Amino acid sequence: MDLQQRYLHAVRWALPAAKADDIVAELRDILATRQEEREEDLGRPLTAEETSTLLKEFGHPLVVAARYRPQQWLIGPDVFPFYFFVVRIVALIAVGVQVAVAAARIIFGDDKAAQVLAQTWGGLWMSLFVSLGIVTLVFAVLERVGFPAEHIRKWKPEQLPEIRDNQKSMWESAFEVAAGAIFLLWWVGAIHFPIVGTGPGFRLDPAPIFAQLYWPILVLLAARLVQNLIEWLRPGWKPVRDILAVLTTIAGLALLAIIYRAGQWVTVVQTGIPADKAADLAKALNLSFKIALVVAAVIWLWQAALWIWRRVRRRQIGSAG
Repeated sequence: MDLQQRYLHAVRWALPAAKADDIVAELRDILATRQEEREEDLGRPLTAEETSTLLKEFGHPLVVAARYRPQQWLIGPDVFPFYFFVVRIVALIAVGVQVAVAAARIIFGDDKAAQVLAQTWGGLWMSLFVSLGIVTLVFAVLERVGFPAEHIRKWKPEQLPEIRDNQKSMWESAFEVAAGAIFLLWWVGAIHFPIVGTGPGFRLDPAPIFAQLYWPILVLLAARLVQNLIEWLRPGWKPVRDILAVLTTIAGLALLAIIYRAGQWVTVVQTGIPADKAADLAKALNLSFKIALVVAAVIWLWQAALWIWRRVRRRQIGSAG
């Protein structure tokens, strides 16, 4: 078997089976033409070494075969900007979660700072590796099913957010998303750092009201996270943003009212301190929690009033224009 036949056989091996015969026949004609042109210039047949040079110039068999495949990259150039944008978001959230967990362990836990930082550094790389691997796999699949190309084809400039929307900065939005993701993961038990913890001679446990409202709070946290993601990544989806803002505000205020009416939010479990000190500590903590609930409700109501005023103001401006 001569060198050219071996070369074409190697190309065939990397070609789609259904088109291999036609492609190899086309390549054989191209190589024969090039060989004839070179032999005509030299005035003699090519030597084995010259034939090898000709084939090397033509390209490696795998590279030549790749030109006839419909997909030559994992993530194409049209999709890569979207992929890179999502990668930055995922990386930012992963770093935020690791840093928040490390800070909570140092502040509330008994672990040494150096040990926590070392474990966080190792966990960060694993978290980034897994997260970015999943994102890459998802985009590679989307690339092959043609979803990005269809999305780009249907994109319209009218979908861009208006300048007067006062869109939050990237870091502000990223912080809200990261904080929401961290709290949601803590609430479902995926990560463990105590908001209430232990002290010398006592332990703090949440009151039964939080167990009773586990699912409503979980749904609210998930909805708020979706709302923050939409505000960050899809600011042009104003109807969805507005609906989520209204629903989460109403649900949040309702849950705050139910929690406030419980009257007790922290339970002090004695593990060494006298009963009277445990009672005083529970009273002080519950008073602090009561004040925090009132402040949270006031802030939430203020934000809702401000949101309504801005919408009314925009409609007035639009009507005047």
